[in-house]
Amino acid sequence: MLKRTAGSLKFLLAVAAVFAASTVSVAEAPRAASTPQPMQEAIKEIRISSIPDSDAKKIEEQCNLIAERLTKVLGIPVKFMPQQDYSACVTGLATDQLEMVWYGGVTAVQAMKKMDEAKKGCTMIACRDADMKYKSYFIANKEAKIGAVKDLKELAAKAEGMNFTFGSKSSTSGHVMPRHFFQDQTGEKPEDVFKNVAYSGNHDNTLKNVAAGTAHVGAMNYKNWDNAKGDMATAKEKCELIYTTPFYADYVWMANDRIGADNIKKIKDFFLGLDPKNEEDQKILAAWGIKDGKYVACEKKDWDGIKKILEAGVDVG
Repeated sequence: MLKRTAGSLKFLLAVAAVFAASTVSVAEAPRAASTPQPMQEAIKEIRISSIPDSDAKKIEEQCNLIAERLTKVLGIPVKFMPQQDYSACVTGLATDQLEMVWYGGVTAVQAMKKMDEAKKGCTMIACRDADMKYKSYFIANKEAKIGAVKDLKELAAKAEGMNFTFGSKSSTSGHVMPRHFFQDQTGEKPEDVFKNVAYSGNHDNTLKNVAAGTAHVGAMNYKNWDNAKGDMATAKEKCELIYTTPFYADYVWMANDRIGADNIKKIKDFFLGLDPKNEEDQKILAAWGIKDGKYVACEKKDWDGIKKILEAGVDVG
């Protein structure tokens, strides 16, 4: 009887041990499976920039207004980082040197391509309503006596053999689109019509060069002409507007998706919510050349037209 009881006790203890082991195993399994994964490092700073298409001081003032407001909106530092050329702005986003950039149409398309090649995402934040219907001006030195022309074929006939200047090779409004319209309307390249075709580097230089007579004719951003002040206004007095191109999409704020969906939404809401009736907002709008307009939402497909022109082989440096 005693042996039977001892045997039964050993059996029960063995069963209990197995049960306890299996219970621990089952209980621990979910904990192992739910171990937290390392989280992506939070963005501690956002660096913004703009293509250097005009006076450096003006660009810095414009971007600093945006940086100051976004710092308050996002709760993290937003800093303006000046860039020496268009190329630096294009590569800056793809190499994580910049988080948000004000691009022209050409540089926006180039930046999208760079981001795709780097297998990174980017988002069009906003553009001014006027940027969806942008235009370029062809201007001439008054002493060249060209006068207003109805199209660029007429300009080619009047200015044949004269000197011509674009802005930067990578400029949408200062080179790519004016060249596109010129070749579309005349069937000829500017190099086949003008004695010399130069690149001034930016819109302000184009105006200065045409005013000085270094170039008889030039193509530039309409806003730089319309809003010319100081030395630019003085230069403008020696020139005349001779032709306005058809509309096209141009400037846009683009962000690297690495800053996160929440930050992107806040930035979009900031731009789209700028109110001209608010004094602080109006200061920003005016600095960015917005008088009666506003910032509007946009999509990558809005720049498909420029993308096709670039794919046709235009030299953008």
